[in-house]
Order: sequence, then structure tokens, then C-alpha cells
Amino acid sequence: MNDTELGESSALELEFRGLPLLDTPWSVRFARGTRERRALEIYNNGLLLDVMVETAISSHVLRGARRGARDGRRSVLAWGYVCADGTAPTLTLGRTGTPLLDAITTPGGFWLALADGDADRVVAHAPDGTKSKLRVRAGWSR
Repeated sequence: MNDTELGESSALELEFRGLPLLDTPWSVRFARGTRERRALEIYNNGLLLDVMVETAISSHVLRGARRGARDGRRSVLAWGYVCADGTAPTLTLGRTGTPLLDAITTPGGFWLALADGDADRVVAHAPDGTKSKLRVRAGWSR
């Protein structure tokens, strides 16, 4: 998918690609980094949490995970760079390993995943068998 098909300036396109962000505290924005590389900005209620910039190789398959709420609806957002084969990792939540909703990939080699509820950790399982774990922090914390 090229930049024209997805658009680079709005998170609205993600609603149509399977990641419903509109009734959550989360938003993302596509931007341009240095040397015209794609960038993806992650926000919680308007506060910038993270910026990922397109890279040829990344060791951060699982880059971030936050929890938050809007209008009493709790959710967890996780994000990172695609695996070496270009796919998003398989994701599980919590100590029990509850499967997370399927992640979507975006231009620039990024992925995002959203789940309803609350969790204390996210685990990303790459196709090569490696795992990455992160504690899920409150959306506003640094």
C-alpha cells in the first residue's frame, strides 16, 4: 500500500483497516522523519507518548504498551516494528497469556494492536520464536 492509498496525516484510515481508535484515548499520526523516512506518532488523550521512525532493521519488535480509559471503557494499546519477515508479531496479554486482538501493520514497517480491558503486561511472539515482554504502563506516564 502506498502513501496515497493510506494517507500520511490522519489516524482515521486505521479505523477502516481494522483498528477502531475513535472511542479510545489513543490516536496516531503519520509524519515524516529525517531523510524523508515515514514516522508514526502515538498519543494518549493528545499527549505524545512515542515516535517511531522507519528503519531498515529494528530490534524493538515490541516498542510500547499502555493502558487507558475513555468514558469508562478501558483499553490497552501496544505498538512496535514489524518482524524480520514483515509481519506483526503474535501478541498476548497478562500473566495468563490471553490473546490480544490481531495487530495491523502500517506503511513504514510499524504495527499497532488494541484490546479492550486492562492488563499488566504484553508479550510479543515473533515467527522466529523470540519473545519480547513489556509492562503495560498508564497512558499518561513516562
